[in-house]
Amino acid sequence: MASEYLRGEILQPVEEKRVKAAREFARLADGRWGARVEVDERGLYIKIQPGPGATVDAVLKLREMAKAVALGFTPEQALLLENDDYALAVVDLKEYTDKPNHLRRIKGRIIGEEGRARRTIENLAEVHMVVGDSYVAILGKLEDVEIAKRAVEMLIEGKKHSTVYRYIQNAKGR
Repeated sequence: MASEYLRGEILQPVEEKRVKAAREFARLADGRWGARVEVDERGLYIKIQPGPGATVDAVLKLREMAKAVALGFTPEQALLLENDDYALAVVDLKEYTDKPNHLRRIKGRIIGEEGRARRTIENLAEVHMVVGDSYVAILGKLEDVEIAKRAVEMLIEGKKHSTVYRYIQNAKGR
């Protein structure tokens, strides 16, 4: 039975460039957890409407999946959040600097030359990452997400890439 909490609809804003992925996510997720999922292309948002059979847990997972798609993950990656072992973390780069030049430098350190640093973190920590305009989103198993998040924070703090990679390898080795 749906609780009072589930009577309203959830709207997740989505950028125009991510509407195609949002449409695919809605197609894959609609009806799966007792909720309607659709995309309002004029208003640019993913709409989640819980049905009578929806549980609070299912609706919260759908909301997290929609957020992942809105951040830039593929619908297939977002659906990994259905598993309780998976999590989504977002590092807000604006918390670390308010200067545009510093923000560009920080993003450059995280992405690396031709995307190598980002790919290396993804491979070593076994996560998926999206580097946006002012955020880094990380999706994967909970323990791996925590390791990757700390690695990103280390890069922001100015640690050498080799030190960060060693940290990930040691943390994963435990």
